[in-house]
Amino acid sequence: MAPTPWTWNGETHAEDHATTRRETGRRETARHSDGASSTSGGTSAGTSASVPFPVAVDNTWNYKITTGSESGTTVNKMTAVTPVAAGQQVTMLTTDHVASVNGSAKETYLFHADGSIGYPLGSFSPGSGVTVTSNGIVWPPASAIASGKPSQSTLNISIKAAGQTLSTTAHVTVQGAGTATVTVPAGTYQTTVVLVTERLQIVGITASIQVKTWLAPDVGPVKELVNTNEGSATSVVADEELLSFTKG
Repeated sequence: MAPTPWTWNGETHAEDHATTRRETGRRETARHSDGASSTSGGTSAGTSASVPFPVAVDNTWNYKITTGSESGTTVNKMTAVTPVAAGQQVTMLTTDHVASVNGSAKETYLFHADGSIGYPLGSFSPGSGVTVTSNGIVWPPASAIASGKPSQSTLNISIKAAGQTLSTTAHVTVQGAGTATVTVPAGTYQTTVVLVTERLQIVGITASIQVKTWLAPDVGPVKELVNTNEGSATSVVADEELLSFTKG
């Protein structure tokens, strides 16, 4: 996913959507389907205690992203799916082309048998000065998303900026927010809406990031909207919409 900017001490930092997703997150209520097909139109809603997007090597999601006055694309591609004792280990390659940001990064997720997902550590953008030192985000099973019950996680974070290093704890909440019909370039979808909110305090300032994700069955995330709140200022910092999904 594309980076989510926020500021501290006059410097701008960036967080990948997949950690809260793309990032991020990115995404729990899309049905697991190794046989999902390429999509250019709508699909019906549904939930299961499975994974947030179809799992298969070479499955590829192409997104249009807008950040402020800049726009570009983000491509997510599953490069490896490995059975492990706890479920499936999935490697995702994310490639961003947004203004001057052109780069790729690999992230590894653990998809548990009950449908919950462990998001990766150290998932802040390279060069941001932000490192996750322990813990991680856990995306709950579809049943918890459907109930609207919040799920809590914590991230221990180290921040380097202006010659200083600070440690803080981010509190992450994942919660279902009902269903909605959404239209994106790839088509119109009946979706389940999920909110991921991350709150932390830095040098006395409380900041939060909220990622709102629309999930379509057999496709996964079709739209994400990212907001930040620092002190009394609230900003929309990124908007992603699915251009295409291609089965591997």
